Amino acid sequence: MASPRISIIGGGNIAEAIISGLVKGGQDPKLVSVADPYTVQLEKLQSKYGIQTTTNNRECLGNFGELGPQVIIIATKPQIVSVVMTEVSDLVLKHESLIVSIAAGVTTEAIRTWVSEPSGSSKNVPITRLMPNTPALIGEGASGLFKNAFVNEQQAQLAEKVASMISKQYFWFNTQELDIDSVTAVSGSGPAYFFYVMEAMQAAAVKFGLGEKEATKLVAQTCLGAAKMVLANEDVSISTLRQNVTSPNGTTHAAIESMKADKVGESIIKGCEKARERSIEISSELFSKL
Repeated sequence: MASPRISIIGGGNIAEAIISGLVKGGQDPKLVSVADPYTVQLEKLQSKYGIQTTTNNRECLGNFGELGPQVIIIATKPQIVSVVMTEVSDLVLKHESLIVSIAAGVTTEAIRTWVSEPSGSSKNVPITRLMPNTPALIGEGASGLFKNAFVNEQQAQLAEKVASMISKQYFWFNTQELDIDSVTAVSGSGPAYFFYVMEAMQAAAVKFGLGEKEATKLVAQTCLGAAKMVLANEDVSISTLRQNVTSPNGTTHAAIESMKADKVGESIIKGCEKARERSIEISSELFSKL
């Protein structure tokens, strides 16, 4: 696939991860244009990757002349997506660009409403939502994708290309858009859950007298190794893997039984449910402002 023309609005960490992945993957950096209000960040991105940069959102889309961008990546905070899309809506419609939004909680219908004709009528705008997570910053992300009914096959491939730049695992969820809220709860917020567990394990190790540095590396490698075992044994359930290392009346058995008594598993499920509920609430709050 030839290098597509890509405009990115928002130049933060996830945007940089996408840019880095694109350039490393052979994308022509001259066909990437980024807009961000912070000139220091833009100077860093331009120097590091050789891309086009601007503080003006409209100029970001206009850097490719009459051809315009094939893909517009929205990498801003959810609260300002409406302002951004309203500002550039005429250019989006003119160039029939694919919108790829990584703004959490912002639905495709909300974006389509913000990208409207002067008469106020919404157009058939192709929009894909991409929900990554923070390991995307080191190329180890997991992402969920959802596309509306106006995304064609070629555009879906472009969205996949963006996802593949930051994700080791990515999946389409097109039965219902609410599935992206579930992805947010499990994968999007998921790294923090693991950090939370790792903090507790590290604290236990230090309590037992191990050095903090050694404890951190032991915990991190244990977490990484367990994850790799899951991915390397696709035909074996996570439950079975756990049971395989839980000998009756052994040390692991004692730990697991204690965690079960404290309903740790139920608490994790409840936490995921709360995250999903909040994601849905954010969508409702943003859409209510239309």
